[in-house]
Order: sequence, then C-alpha cells, then structure tokens
Amino acid sequence: MSEDTNDTDNGMGKLRSRFGPVPERDPSRPAPGPRRADESVQRPTPGPQRIRSGGAPGLSSPRPAETVSNPDVSTRDSSMADVSTAVAVRPTPAPLFDEPADDVFGTPQPSEWATIDAEPLPMNAADEPPVEVIDRRDWVRVPRRTGPVFRFFVVALVLGLGASTVYSRVTGWFDDQYDPPGEPGDAVEFVIPSGATANDVTQSLYANNVITNPTLFRYWLGDNFEGDFLAGDYACLQENMSFDEALDCLDGVGPLPPQFFSITIPEGLRVDEIIEVLNRENPGFSEAALEEDLKATLVSVGLTGVPEEPIPGSPDPTGSGKEGLLFPATYQIDEKKSEDTLDILRRMADTMELKFTQIVDSEGKASIIDELELTDYEVIIIASLIEEEYLIDEDLGRISRVIYNRLANGRFSLGIDATSCYAAQKPCADLNVEDLNSESPWNTRNLSNFGLPPTPISSPGEKALRAALNPELGDWLYYVRTEEDGGHTFAVTDAEFNAAKAVCIERGYC
Repeated sequence: MSEDTNDTDNGMGKLRSRFGPVPERDPSRPAPGPRRADESVQRPTPGPQRIRSGGAPGLSSPRPAETVSNPDVSTRDSSMADVSTAVAVRPTPAPLFDEPADDVFGTPQPSEWATIDAEPLPMNAADEPPVEVIDRRDWVRVPRRTGPVFRFFVVALVLGLGASTVYSRVTGWFDDQYDPPGEPGDAVEFVIPSGATANDVTQSLYANNVITNPTLFRYWLGDNFEGDFLAGDYACLQENMSFDEALDCLDGVGPLPPQFFSITIPEGLRVDEIIEVLNRENPGFSEAALEEDLKATLVSVGLTGVPEEPIPGSPDPTGSGKEGLLFPATYQIDEKKSEDTLDILRRMADTMELKFTQIVDSEGKASIIDELELTDYEVIIIASLIEEEYLIDEDLGRISRVIYNRLANGRFSLGIDATSCYAAQKPCADLNVEDLNSESPWNTRNLSNFGLPPTPISSPGEKALRAALNPELGDWLYYVRTEEDGGHTFAVTDAEFNAAKAVCIERGYC
C-alpha cells in the first residue's frame, strides 16, 4: 500500500507535520511522561546517526529504515565524504506536533539525508550507572491553574497582611507607652515649682518614673490640655501611670492645699521687738538667724532715701539699719518655710514698700512734702512718730499736721517724748531728766535737735502711713492729751498749749 493510501485510510492526513507522516508507535519505546527514579533505563546502543549532507547530526528522518553497503567497515574518514560501512538504522518517529522553523530545540527540514557509521561510544556498564535519557517530546505543557484576578487577590492579601502586622506592631508599641502594662507602682512625692512650664513638668514626670515616654506625652498633652499646671505638692501620682491618669491627677485632683500658720506683728514695734515676736510665735525662726538676715538687702529700689548702710550711733540694738522698714501685719507662713527667716523678713520689707506705693497711687501725697523736699524714707520716719503718739484715730491727721508745721516753722524742735524713749531704749514711763536732755540726734526733746530723727523709731502701720502722706489741714503747733480715751487737745499758741497741759496734769496723763 502506498504512503498516501495509508494516511487516508487511517484518518491521519491532518496530523502530518512538516517533517513527514506520523510514524507508528514503537512498542519498545517507553510511554511519555515522568518516570520513577528507581525505574531502570536501558542506554541506547550506539549506532549510526543520520546527518544532513555536509552538516552535523540532526533529527531522524521519517523515511523507512535504510541500509548502507559494506557492513564490514566500521570507520569513516575525517571529511565524512565517503561511507564505507553500512549499518542498519532503526527508524525514528517524527514529532507529533508542528514546530516553528526557529524552534531552539528543532532544526529545519533536511532536504537530503545521509547515513554514516557512528563509532561505538566507550562504555563500561559495570563502572558507570545507567543514564536516563529524556526525550523533549516526552514533555507535557501543563496549563496555568490560576488567572490574573486570583493572583491579584493573593498579592493584595499578602500586602494587607504585612500592613496589618506593621500597624498592629506600631499601635501596640504606642499603647504600651500610653498605658504601660501592669498596675501603677509606688506613690511619688511630686512638686511643681512656681513658673514651671509644661516641658518642665513632663521631664519631671519622666524622671520620677510616672510616665515612660516624655516625647509622646508632650505631644499628647498638646492635644488634651491647655494652660499651665498649678504650683504645689501633688500626692496623687504613682509610678507606671497612663497619660490619662497622670493628667487627671495634675489637672483634676490638683495640688495639696498648703499648710499655713499665722504670725501677727503689731504696729509700733521696734525691730528688736519684731525679732522677739517672730521667734516666740515660731521657734523655727531663731533670733540669731533673724538678726543675721536683717543685714541682707531686704528692700528693693522703690523707696527713695533709704540708707544703704546702718547709721552710726543708732540706738537699734540689732545694728541692721532696718528700723521702721518691716511692715506690721498678719503673715501666713508656709510650714515648709517655717525656718526660712530671710523669706519672712523680705516679705515684711516688701509689704512696707507696697503699702506706701499703693497709698501714694490711690490718694497722692500732700504738697508740703514736696515743699520740704522730704524723701519717702523721711515720710516713713514721720509715720513712725505718729504711730507712737496717737491713741485714737481722730487724732492721726492732726498729729501729722503738727509735725509738718513744726518742721516748716523751724524755730523749735519737735519735742516728741517717744523719740526720747527710743534714744534711751527705755519705756516712756521710766524716762528721767537725763534721758530727756540726751544729745542723741534721735532725742527730739533736746531743744538743740531740730528736724527729724535720723531713722524711724518704730514700724508704722497703714493708718500712720496715710496720715503722714496726707495730714489734716490746720495751724496747730502743739498737742496734749486731755481725754480719758487718749484724745488730745491741739493748740496754736503757747497760751492754748499751757491751758491744755494743766488739764493733762490735773487728770494725771502728764
């Protein structure tokens, strides 16, 4: 039967490849597909190969087996021009599928074929393991089981899981900083000083182990709190607290109320008497520490005429030069400052300056002060004289006017008994003639001492300061106590004064 007839009868015409008709399957050829590793493979027997004329060995031809003459010859020359031996060659089936001409695994269809004798390959089956020979025609192309949509969702899922993991790690870390694991620890003694900023408070919280991350707390605080923290002591803080718990303590509970005790300094006391009262009311204020701190700078530059150094010969036993500059009032003392003597002295001196300035700002001062060219310090001296002389409030302005009139008159001294008592450092009831005639510049009973004493003789209160800055209008030059309640009679002439003095003697006030 011819070749064409065979193809037609078997219905294989459409399977013809460019290499020729499809050959019948060789029963001895193993089936295509993967083989087990333990399956023995027989190495093909070396034999003649078919090559294209003038070329290298190629794929087998679809033609039937051919024989080459001279079977006794087994070699060929180097030019491969002559074939001396004929070897029977088993036909090789053609590929089952058409392949492109430029397939890297195939070669163009040969026009002519030649057979040559192939030298047997040296082989020792006992020394070398069998080699598995896999024909590319046994390969099977498996189509993809997944499409692009499925792959997209797989990639998206992987990216989502990665992003979720990163987000979970970051949020977990932030949560641990915001609210550390575990319960709050030991209580913390925490103090916010006056003028502390939010940054100062944050760093102090971190230093005391209240919070774990000051940077995050500061940013968080900017979104959750406005304003300033109150200065004071806080007893509600603990170690290892969350940001919310720390803020609730600082801004909600707040500082502990300060513990104070009061000390009252009466008007008209001398500086050594003030030291005694401070030490008696609070033993933490030792007299030695108070006297030492009196030498420090207590008053700022608000008052004019204050001496920079103590005046020589001063009757003040402390020798501080601060007589009359400590304002008498009731002071609240923080228990934490119960031994801070310098603090209480400065507060008293600052209060004197503050009260003086407030009175001038609210009520002004009399023109006679400028006429006499008196300094603030000299006005305080006048206030100290008024403080020692008046007994009822109605006499304050009049006593002040008598002092100013005498200073303006210039014909005689002030003649105030309280100055003689201060110069002698005695109670006025114990004065004698020698004390009244003392030449001390602080003794205004001495007729040769005109003008004001060099320093105040006591600490004047607010009423005496107001009277000194704004005396009542009048021409009085004398005053004498004549009333049981401490009231005085004011006189312009010597005759009026002598009459009032007789009443004072008669009633036992002089």
